[in-house]
Formats: sequence, structure tokens, C-alpha cells
Amino acid sequence: MITALKRFTNQDMKTDLWQDGFLDHIIRNEADYLRIWAYIDQNPAKWREDCYYEEGIP
Repeated sequence: MITALKRFTNQDMKTDLWQDGFLDHIIRNEADYLRIWAYIDQNPAKWREDCYYEEGIP
């Protein structure tokens, strides 16, 4: 079902809308957890630096 949805939406839009895969990471210790949490917490503040950022678009 999901495969068909992805195929049909890609064909309809004539571009790849869906990512090929994803990156999993097992959090093994507190330092790892804190590093990942800091990235998640601080990343939205960097949105204006992103190559896809456009003024007025959230």
C-alpha cells in the first residue's frame, strides 16, 4: 500500500517526494543522549542558515 502511494505520488508530481531511507542510531549512553538532545533542541534556531530557507516561509 505504502509503496503504491509513493509510486503514484512521485509519478503525479514528476519528482521524487519520498526519501530513500532513514538513519537509525541506538543511544548507548548518557553522553550520546545529551549530544543528540542538544542537536534536536538547537537545530530549529539554525533554520535561517539552511540552503532551503526562504523569508516568510516557516
